[in-house]
Amino acid sequence: MYDLEGVLGPSVMAFVDRHVRSLLTWDILVFFHRNPDAVLDIEGLASRLGRRAEELNPEIIALCDGKILALAGGLIRYKPSIEMRDTVTSFVDGCQDRNRRLALIALVLRKINPHS
Repeated sequence: MYDLEGVLGPSVMAFVDRHVRSLLTWDILVFFHRNPDAVLDIEGLASRLGRRAEELNPEIIALCDGKILALAGGLIRYKPSIEMRDTVTSFVDGCQDRNRRLALIALVLRKINPHS
């Protein structure tokens, strides 16, 4: 078995376990990390990500519950604590390294389909 924790580190593993429900969540996190001042409605975010708004809704709610995004007046913004922002940075930085990206993909896919 591949040592995911050895490649990713315990804080990123815990972050993925708690907050990254799907590859769509991953896309949302990367978008807001790269565009931290963005304030969009769900249709605007869907357009930027090339997705349908109804696909985004459960992911946005989960990220708001996780205190990473904030939703007010129909507008979504990136609003993590400083500690959470550092963890999101570690997650996104991990996406840049091939081995870490493959480990992250494996971890997320294992969450999506735990019986395979």
